[in-house]
Amino acid sequence: MNVIIAYIDTMFSAYPQTPRLLEAKAELQGMMEDAYTGLIAEGRSENEAVGQVIRDFGKLEEVAPVLGITAELDPSPAPVGPAAAPRTLEPPVTLDEATGYSEAKRRTRFRLAAGVMLFVLSPVSLVVLNAVAARGFLPVREGVLQFAGLLLLLLCVAAGVMLMVSISRETAPFRRIEDGRFGLNPEVTRWAEAQRTQRESARIRALQFAISLWILAPIPLIAFSMILDGGPTAGLWSSVGAALVLVFVATGLGILLPQTWAHSVAEQLGKGKNARGDRANGDGSQGFVGVIAAFYWPFLTLIYLAWSFIGNAWGDSWIVWPIGAVLFAAIAAGGRALESYRKARR
Repeated sequence: MNVIIAYIDTMFSAYPQTPRLLEAKAELQGMMEDAYTGLIAEGRSENEAVGQVIRDFGKLEEVAPVLGITAELDPSPAPVGPAAAPRTLEPPVTLDEATGYSEAKRRTRFRLAAGVMLFVLSPVSLVVLNAVAARGFLPVREGVLQFAGLLLLLLCVAAGVMLMVSISRETAPFRRIEDGRFGLNPEVTRWAEAQRTQRESARIRALQFAISLWILAPIPLIAFSMILDGGPTAGLWSSVGAALVLVFVATGLGILLPQTWAHSVAEQLGKGKNARGDRANGDGSQGFVGVIAAFYWPFLTLIYLAWSFIGNAWGDSWIVWPIGAVLFAAIAAGGRALESYRKARR
């Protein structure tokens, strides 16, 4: 029901809040709520009911005669001549496609979070087991522990890749939406914005908590290094601190990512083409943070393994992970701030 209210607010936001339009807005809300209640009583799911109500009542120019506000909307005259002929466009995204895509993103949100967490946590076993092996804390050969750590790293990466592949299968029917190959549909845009508005407070809370964890991530490493400096187990505890940095970063991502699906859907559905054939929201490319994340962690793993194997520096190379984790958190925060600034300037 909140999605419907937010959708109506978006429908009327482009028009002056005159008494007549406010009255029509309340009347339309009552009609949509009655229709929604009836569909729920018939056994429809919430998403199905909302989608059907928006299909039936979601175009203001169509319901304007019923509400008696055709004159108040004052549509702009249609262009004539060469300006009236738009470029060849991709077919507009339909509300059915948009709701299906949204549902696929909602279903896979925890898989996405788990996959990203596995990528971030994959080096933890290697960092800790190499520190244990280097100091002989276990009656096991050093090479065996190093192999076990590397095997666990590869297993985590493989599991993460499998989760990403399963997500790709879920979203495959909506490939043109993922690629931005669609025309804009005002009805779909309003629906997506209403859905994002409804869930924005949860996303903001998750983002605040995640950023707090990323800022606090270096504390275990710093504490272990300062308190246990010079002790016989100082190296081991430093490695544990490095592992905890990754745990903090992964936990923050695990909290944040499941809450971003509605925001992501609205962003993607705003990347279609307008009537001139231009991108409505940037150039349709991935966001700055997404581009960086696509190669950042694999590249960091490559640096770690190269330094460790070529330089036989298993006792020192762990420093790559806390530095890399804190740097990624800073890049992520800066990238999102940059994207928000660019949107505000449009």
